[in-house]
Amino acid sequence: MPARTQSPSSINMYNQCPRKYFYRYIKKIPTKPSIHLVRGTIAHSALEHFFSTPIESVADWKTNIQRHALLLLEQFWEQSASELAALDETPSELVAYKDETRQMILRWTLSFISRLEDRMRAGASFEEAFAAFTPKSEVKYVDDELNVMGFIDAIEEVDGIVRLIDYKTSKKPEITPEYQLQLGIYALLYLRRHQTLPHEVGIDFLRHGAEFMEVNDALLLDAQFAIEQIHMLTQSESIADYPKNVTPLCNWCDYYALCFGSGSA
Repeated sequence: MPARTQSPSSINMYNQCPRKYFYRYIKKIPTKPSIHLVRGTIAHSALEHFFSTPIESVADWKTNIQRHALLLLEQFWEQSASELAALDETPSELVAYKDETRQMILRWTLSFISRLEDRMRAGASFEEAFAAFTPKSEVKYVDDELNVMGFIDAIEEVDGIVRLIDYKTSKKPEITPEYQLQLGIYALLYLRRHQTLPHEVGIDFLRHGAEFMEVNDALLLDAQFAIEQIHMLTQSESIADYPKNVTPLCNWCDYYALCFGSGSA
């Protein structure tokens, strides 16, 4: 059978638990929506559209940048009202999550404003500085030879330096092995499409700030190996070939009942 098109998410899920991968990607049993996934999508949408919709006025550009970002957050939060209402969260909990997300967006705008100010002190106009830091947003990469795909949240090129950026609402500003693999796959996809390496890859932790790492051979080789391994290990459609990885995290898994309930496999 032809190899499935994998993604950083599917590879990381297999590494976490092969059985979970089996249920999600072979049996195609969807996971339940969570506030973290829905909130993350809303924050991503607000930041993606931040650069593609015009700011009302540059006369008071600092205030307008913050207002612009918060209006987008409000817009996408409202558009997700039905999804939010379907979650197992109380109204007061949803308000708290919204306030928390608002603080993340405000922190991001303060960082962006600081970068603009540095650029403007060097002689650029507001418009020139804004254009310099405007990334390509939500870029889809598909590599038919590797059978892997990914969506890069932002690709930024400033003064000849290319950065691939992923937005996260994680509590800890730590580039974990899972995040590192994701970034390595993004760098590999970028290299194969453009025949040139990005200089840096990183996570913009919306609670804390951005963390970047230099792209090197080890990062690319680890990504290549992970892609080759996932294709080799997921050729079977038999549940017996996807063992459970039993850890305390099982208690929060959407497939807990399938693994441990009556009549479980």
